Amino acid sequence: MKGGFNLFNGKFLRESEALFTGKDLKRLNGGICESFRAEYNLVMFARANYDYLIDSLTEIRLPVPEEWNFPRFTKDVSRLLNKNHLYLAAKVTIHLIPGISGTEYLMKAEEIPGGFFPVKEGGVLIDFYEEGAKSSSSYNAFEPSSRILWATATRTANSLSRHNLILLNNKGFACESIEGTFGYLLDQTAVFPDREAQGYSPPILNVVKGCAEACGFNIEDRKEVKREDLLNADELFLINNFTGIQPVLGLYARRYYTTGTVAIAVMLRELAREQHLSTPVTDRDLLKDPLW
Repeated sequence: MKGGFNLFNGKFLRESEALFTGKDLKRLNGGICESFRAEYNLVMFARANYDYLIDSLTEIRLPVPEEWNFPRFTKDVSRLLNKNHLYLAAKVTIHLIPGISGTEYLMKAEEIPGGFFPVKEGGVLIDFYEEGAKSSSSYNAFEPSSRILWATATRTANSLSRHNLILLNNKGFACESIEGTFGYLLDQTAVFPDREAQGYSPPILNVVKGCAEACGFNIEDRKEVKREDLLNADELFLINNFTGIQPVLGLYARRYYTTGTVAIAVMLRELAREQHLSTPVTDRDLLKDPLW
């Protein structure tokens, strides 16, 4: 049977076991929640994800959990996946929260389709989110700054029968999507929101930029992405840390090509596959060790 266990501060607990009370809501909301992809017991682009988590903790002034380093991070993920019999592909969610004596962490995992960021040919339908805007803060690039906005935007997306929405900052410029960000192609240039755009930057964003560059596109970061820029683009795509690249079929009434986007998505998939194959066998066996 798959599933049934979470990992809390390195120890297994059943999903049915109560971990928090109503009094814990404040500290739960004061931490970090991030999701990433794992295949065959390995975190995809593990170093990028770990560094991002450390940067997130630093930005909101939370200490790194005691004795929690990169090897411990990857081994904890492997232990969790083995315990839940999730041997192929999984979405792992980690909560890093302020505790009584330091930072605590909780990991959960769920099964997802395999394929090393599988390429979706069809594309998604999206729109602009009009009922709220991203406020300016010192940690705009990280998940805590977008959490509430994502929750309200998700309800709106569901009511509009849209797969996702483009969110705007307080100056009216496009800055991110729900649980991710976006990029667009115009001629031979791949454009992404700059950090100054106040948007969330998923851990694999730089990997995606590298894939776009390898596909022959010039890379440009813009702090002001207008609605018209997206509507006039040749192609538009969403970037999410555990699904990878999603081609956008339509934004509002605009319809897009997807040829260049699919090429970048294929490059991302192959890069993830190569990362898995290049991991030394001894390391992979170590990560699968149920004693970890």
